[in-house]
Amino acid sequence: MNDDEFNAFVDNLQGEVFREAKDALGERGFDRWRNPKFCGRLDNPDCYGKLTGDCGDTMEMYLNISGDRVEQVGYFTDGCSSSSIAGSFAAELAVGKSFEEVLDLRGSDVLQKIGQFPKEEEHCAHLAVRTLQEALNTYLIEKTSSLHQEKVG
Repeated sequence: MNDDEFNAFVDNLQGEVFREAKDALGERGFDRWRNPKFCGRLDNPDCYGKLTGDCGDTMEMYLNISGDRVEQVGYFTDGCSSSSIAGSFAAELAVGKSFEEVLDLRGSDVLQKIGQFPKEEEHCAHLAVRTLQEALNTYLIEKTSSLHQEKVG
């Protein structure tokens, strides 16, 4: 196989992989897979949550808080592309939201935002939301504890 044939083979293979991914993930999921948003750990976050799902994927969420709203979110996962896509959309849904709105989020909200997602990967959306809420719960517990310490101290 010469260089031209090899390059044509690789191009064809990549096209096939992209078509299959687009069929499985839909346009929004495919675009987010190719162009992740909110991916990465935040420097000096106000709070952090980390959970491991039944599938073995670990999700981390980092939040910066302003007043009673989530100002910035970053996520990291050691899991598959479905975990990354779900983490990205969960982060997007949380930015600018009140604490109550974030605590009311469900995996189904993430799935609706994505639009199309493989049934066998839907657990990733639930993991992403639970991790997001774990991070926020950590913040609220610390805030409540520090307020209590100020009253007692």
